[in-house]
Amino acid sequence: IFFRYLFLQGSIMRRSAHRLIPQLARSNVRHYATRPSLSSSSPLARAEELNSKFTKDVPTYMTDIYTWAYVNPTNVKVLDNQYVVDVLLFFNARALEREVVSRLKPGCKAIQVGHTHGGLVPKAAQAVGPTGHFSVVDVTPIQYEHAKQKLQMNPWCHVRLGDAGVMSNVLPHNEEPHDVAYAFMILHEVPDPLKHSIVNNMLRSVRKGGTVIWVEYHGPPYWYNPTRYFMPFVFRWLEPFALRMWDTEIEAFADEELKKDFKWSKVVYGGNLYQVVVAEHVG
Repeated sequence: IFFRYLFLQGSIMRRSAHRLIPQLARSNVRHYATRPSLSSSSPLARAEELNSKFTKDVPTYMTDIYTWAYVNPTNVKVLDNQYVVDVLLFFNARALEREVVSRLKPGCKAIQVGHTHGGLVPKAAQAVGPTGHFSVVDVTPIQYEHAKQKLQMNPWCHVRLGDAGVMSNVLPHNEEPHDVAYAFMILHEVPDPLKHSIVNNMLRSVRKGGTVIWVEYHGPPYWYNPTRYFMPFVFRWLEPFALRMWDTEIEAFADEELKKDFKWSKVVYGGNLYQVVVAEHVG
């Protein structure tokens, strides 16, 4: 009787989740447009109280939603820690990082789109090594500064302040194409139009034979994974663009003609909560 009860409860939760998750995904944009900004609700994340150097030219969606995580220098100092990243990614972070680092060969030319809290940036720089070239591009001044601090002892590394939605920030006009371009937990943080721009720019930035990698949320998680039931609410309040990753393949953000030049593959982690998508330029 006990196991029949558990099975019945699980069935009810699965049916509820199947109804609820699409509804939350469809309401995300409307919710973001109408809710009060998070920056006004947290005393540690008020963009209007920050020195202008931290918010200058930062997109509105970043200051409205992500000041607490990526713009406020006090918070960033706390969050930019590998142990914090491990907890936030339910202890999947290091396995996901290994998926990226394993594809970075000594002497290659690689770019990370969006600075990542934790230890991925220095790990990637060391994997590329002094015979290669490694760069990071980020749109927020404080993330730019943190990336520079991590790479200051590595002369083969370069950090740019800029929006990855602009092609010249991903691949400057005077540079050769990259061997590897990757983004680690970045796409879910940006509005859908910018997802398309970033994906296309990353694909266009690599040479024939090159590789593009995205580490991202995926879902919905398997029915036995508790995150399936509470993460939609976390996304809705803290990361309103993230649920799009649950109902849209990363490949779908690429232009139709462009994605035909790539061979796509995907592996999942964390009970289907995370994905590693790899696009190899074969066209």
